[in-house]
Amino acid sequence: MTDILFQSQENIAVITFNRPDVLNAFKRSMFQQLLDMLDTIANDDSIRAALITGNGRAFSAGIDLEELSHLFDGSTVAEQARAELDEMQELTRRMVNLRKPIISAINGVAVGVGAEIAIASDIRIAAESAYFQFAEVKRGIFETNGVMHRLPRLIGMGRAAHVMMTGERISAQSAFEMGLVTKVTSAETIIQEGMDIARTLASNAPISVRLVKEVLQKSYDLDLEAVMQLETEGTLECFASEDMREGVKAFVEKRAPIYKGK
Repeated sequence: MTDILFQSQENIAVITFNRPDVLNAFKRSMFQQLLDMLDTIANDDSIRAALITGNGRAFSAGIDLEELSHLFDGSTVAEQARAELDEMQELTRRMVNLRKPIISAINGVAVGVGAEIAIASDIRIAAESAYFQFAEVKRGIFETNGVMHRLPRLIGMGRAAHVMMTGERISAQSAFEMGLVTKVTSAETIIQEGMDIARTLASNAPISVRLVKEVLQKSYDLDLEAVMQLETEGTLECFASEDMREGVKAFVEKRAPIYKGK
């Protein structure tokens, strides 16, 4: 059975974690598989958005501790452990720097790397039965994949400290109330809801969407003047694009625009 499924439809890449019998726990090989899929998305101009979800009851319950026990049992030297951790950390870098939007449709349990992948996404929606948990403190380990950077920016420093230091479960509704997800829906409709958002993103001007993602990623670390400079540069890039002319023309002609990403 393939651990991660990949398909492309309607300009949307759909990635599905596919180890439902173990709550989609991540083996080491899955990190490289997912990186390869992100490369495919990056290099395929027909793909304009990505949707990530899981099969079964879980989005992902985290790392397969049985397979990666060598990192925790003292049998691995620090240099080797660092190399393997850097390989895992690359996932967030690729997701954040992907010039296309990523939606996570969190269908169930999102713990450890499952929560980290969701947080590295641009948009998160959750099924009513889903929950998040940063359980590292309960297992004597530590966060990875940029959670210490991204989570406080999503939900605030106080809430981030609370959920990471306690390791308590965060229900889908609580995740919505704190801004971790933007929508809660039923388990039966979570994929459809995610696809609806992906279709909306895919129908928008690709250059504009890319620029929004890029500037938002930088905005927390820059002052107002620097962000406004990025806005000016982004606006000028759009002014020079065929897509802007198509968008204006379509508005005047009262029709849906056909964007080419040029």
